[in-house]
Amino acid sequence: MIKKLALIGIIVVMTLTMAACGDAAAEEVDAPEENVEMEDEPKIESVEAYGIVEATIEQSISVDFNARVDKIHVKAGERIAEGDQLVDFDISVLENEIASKKMEINETEYELSKKDYSVSTIELDLETSKAELLNLENDLTSKKELYNNGAVSKDEYTKLEDQVEQQKRNLNKMKLNLQSTRTQVSGDKQSLQNRLTRLEDELKRLEDKYSKANFVNGNQMVSAIKNGVVFEVGSKEGSYVNRENSVLTIVDLDSRIVKADIAEEFIGRIYEGQEAIVTSQAVPDKEYKGKVVRIWGTSIKKGGETIVPIEISLDDMDDNLFLNFNVDVKIELDSVE
Repeated sequence: MIKKLALIGIIVVMTLTMAACGDAAAEEVDAPEENVEMEDEPKIESVEAYGIVEATIEQSISVDFNARVDKIHVKAGERIAEGDQLVDFDISVLENEIASKKMEINETEYELSKKDYSVSTIELDLETSKAELLNLENDLTSKKELYNNGAVSKDEYTKLEDQVEQQKRNLNKMKLNLQSTRTQVSGDKQSLQNRLTRLEDELKRLEDKYSKANFVNGNQMVSAIKNGVVFEVGSKEGSYVNRENSVLTIVDLDSRIVKADIAEEFIGRIYEGQEAIVTSQAVPDKEYKGKVVRIWGTSIKKGGETIVPIEISLDDMDDNLFLNFNVDVKIELDSVE
């Protein structure tokens, strides 16, 4: 009886073991089908690139006329805000030019008024002479009747005739003089008017240069940038500058972007609006999220490779990401089957 029970136990154990082996074998047979399904799933790829922090807005502080740098209030690398004093200028050269032009304009206007006066004077003298001739002619008419009646001598009558003829000659000379003066004055006035127009244009250009400088308190320049940094100081106090000299260059930090180099084999899968992650060794514990905002329309050779520059705007820019910092860029590409 005991032997039968033992034999039955052995048979049960062998049966369970074979069943387990059969299940394992079945799983091994099904395994390749699961691997096939995994290979058919979409693959997620990304491209990594090297980038640098740049700014798209910078402002050159200069003047469009000769001036002396009186005082520079900032230094290279200094952070600035809107309204901060930047540079004081000595603009006496420009002020003297403006004053000189105004004086020339006043003198020219006075010369023009004199020309008009000279014509008016001759016209007035001519009218007076006409009146005198009329009186003489009336007097001659009266004397002629008296002369015919013997009440006036021939010498007296002849003398009056001579006066009338002389007055007529004088009147003709005055008419010719008036005509000549008018012609000359017209030419002089045109010349003076041309000069006046030129001087007024020159004055306007000088005043426009002063106006465009956007001075405050007469000769000071202040920052119009809310969040900026002095990138470069190009002049010294006491030096003379003009439109060809930049006294300061300031950068708008709110215009910072990341410029990255994308290898040519990946550029076809990059598009504007695509999300990007930017990291910097200077800020190791933070990832900056951004988007591609520009893709260059041309490739360039760099380090023996062909790359296409792109620009990335960052959503959470902070003061820890300095200009010209080297950064790493990661862009997730669209999934492919």
